Amino acid sequence: MRALYTSVKNTWQDAENLDGTHGYTSYIWIPEETFKVDVLKLHVWAEKFRAHSKAALAGGATVVTSETTLINHTHNVVIGTKTSAGGGAHRHKMFELVGAYENYEDYKYKCMDVVQGVERYVRINVDSDRPLWTYEEVTDHTHDVVIGTVTSQSGGGSHSHAVTLPDHTHGIDFGIYEEAIAGRTLSAILYDPDGNMVKDFGVVCTGEDSVTLDLSGYFETLKYGFWRLELTASGRLRARLLYYELCKMYAQF
Repeated sequence: MRALYTSVKNTWQDAENLDGTHGYTSYIWIPEETFKVDVLKLHVWAEKFRAHSKAALAGGATVVTSETTLINHTHNVVIGTKTSAGGGAHRHKMFELVGAYENYEDYKYKCMDVVQGVERYVRINVDSDRPLWTYEEVTDHTHDVVIGTVTSQSGGGSHSHAVTLPDHTHGIDFGIYEEAIAGRTLSAILYDPDGNMVKDFGVVCTGEDSVTLDLSGYFETLKYGFWRLELTASGRLRARLLYYELCKMYAQF
């Protein structure tokens, strides 16, 4: 049985969305047929966050406050017809004393009823200068008051409104959504197959940026299996990875 060594070139790429809670693990596989890793480089891009839908499928009952402050405006309040209770047995004033005529016995009274804005007066001979009321007690009853539509201006100036949404659903708006990532960071840590940290690269990209990491030196002492590159982000972004490997491998025959 003989072993033949040959140079092998490999390239592969990976891409995934990350955020401040969800990181991503990219794997580098070193199989047992590998004799030596001559070159292993990684190019990393931090790109705009990308999603493939723009709306939620369902929404529950929530209170939402309008995001923008509203300028002065009015609210139309339709009150309609209201009926108020009378408050027990009582009497109604029918005439209001205005003054006396020339004849001391005659008094001028203003009728409490106003028709089309014209006040009506009556001349009544009574034995004293007192208002005239209904003579008998009126039993408990109600008064119908028609108010109609009232428009009132907001008293607090510019303001926003809280709106309670009932349980509801939305159709999904399919499409590509992209979000800028200015100021957001992408960090990386390399682990060997035994779970030992080999290198903490720290922040490798800030905002939309790219960098080349030379990983060759970390593979001079070979450990077979899956190496892990753990990626974390400070906010939503998309990481794209392109690996280049030049190694010597052997096969027995």
